Amino acid sequence: MPQENFDCDVAIIGAGPTMALQLGRAGVRVCVLEKRDEPFTTPRAIAYDAELMRSLRTVGVLERIEASFVHDLGVRYLNAKGKVLWSFTQCPQAFGFAARGTYYQPDLERGLSEAIAGLPQVTLRRGIEVRAVVQDDDGVTLDLGGGTLRARYAVACDGGSSPTRAALGLRFEGETFTEKWVVVDTLEDQFPGDGIVFFCDPARPGLTVPNAGGRRRWEFLVVPGDDEAEVSSDAWVRARIAERGGGAGFGIERCVIYTFHARHAAEFRVGRLLLAGDAAHVTPPFAGQGLVGGVRDAGNLAWKLAGVLQGRFGAEILDSYRLERLPQLHRATGFAVRLGGFIMTTRPVQAWMRDRLMRLIWSVPPLRDYIDRNDPVPHNVQRHSPLVRRRAHRRVGRLIETPELSVAGRAVRLDALMGPGFALVGLGVEPETVLGRNDRDTLDRL
Repeated sequence: MPQENFDCDVAIIGAGPTMALQLGRAGVRVCVLEKRDEPFTTPRAIAYDAELMRSLRTVGVLERIEASFVHDLGVRYLNAKGKVLWSFTQCPQAFGFAARGTYYQPDLERGLSEAIAGLPQVTLRRGIEVRAVVQDDDGVTLDLGGGTLRARYAVACDGGSSPTRAALGLRFEGETFTEKWVVVDTLEDQFPGDGIVFFCDPARPGLTVPNAGGRRRWEFLVVPGDDEAEVSSDAWVRARIAERGGGAGFGIERCVIYTFHARHAAEFRVGRLLLAGDAAHVTPPFAGQGLVGGVRDAGNLAWKLAGVLQGRFGAEILDSYRLERLPQLHRATGFAVRLGGFIMTTRPVQAWMRDRLMRLIWSVPPLRDYIDRNDPVPHNVQRHSPLVRRRAHRRVGRLIETPELSVAGRAVRLDALMGPGFALVGLGVEPETVLGRNDRDTLDRL
């Protein structure tokens, strides 16, 4: 249909800022429909990896919120007596960033909003609740209560309880854990040390993570016999933090009780409707892959959706989105579940065996050195995509590195040279000279 018959190319249901930014930078007209009148002002997500940092730099957000990060975090695992089981002192580097760190989410939300405001192709409408979505052969019509909006595609980023996913009748496959956790964010907490600490105490497992601006995240397992009203009280929280070596004069920014889930939608695409972020999948927090997974969704889907809208691809390329994302999600979620079960067990015998196994491994220098210099979280690698030639070189399907190059006497990252679209890169060769005719035709279309 002619473009003027649509209010936008893509409607994003819920706050999907990185999706909006990537689509907008590709020239796609986007309308973000957010139910909340104001951005969240309390921290929720906290952990980053190098891929998230690279994505934020790509969409022009990173430089806006540089002071909101804590980089190069070490990790310690302590037993019930406070003795070190493992200690990760090195933080691997990838794409020019540390593999482990934290950020203050309200600042991240602010930076994303500022970047969106600078893109004329993207419109953010707050206080808008999408009542229903109806699709036809040409587009989707969204019922906004007081009116309608017409788009060629819609992406639901409306959270783990996604009304859009429910309206589509899609199963949310996986499991919800019976355990609950008290999650506390403190201000000016004088906890000694600046890294991540897991308290592997079967009586009450917990962890603590530093955040920007003198903040710190604490999490404690709610054990049988606990009263939920009591465990979320100021006095209880302060007592538990004191037991783990925290200070006494801190403020409490937030205290909530969470139940963790490991689930994903049965499908990520139904016609012209797609799911992303928590609407498509949720994971326990132990590997720090919650918000990171949503940003990976945007990185995978946005360029495909833009290519379809701009006539470069057929719509069938959108089916590769789930095929590529789901295996990595399974690996990341499975790792988080196994890590939580192993580190946070409440079974004394299992904890006793775990402690001895960890200390045995850590006592062998080659094993200790190997673990210390590697990132255990599964990387984002495409092994079974219809867009990847399986017979090609083994590095096909891996994220390209972004080395620092010297250009006219100044240092430039490869990402900046390649730009936001497709790029052909040759190492020691002018790459077009070794392409066949079919490859050159493909390059011209891209």
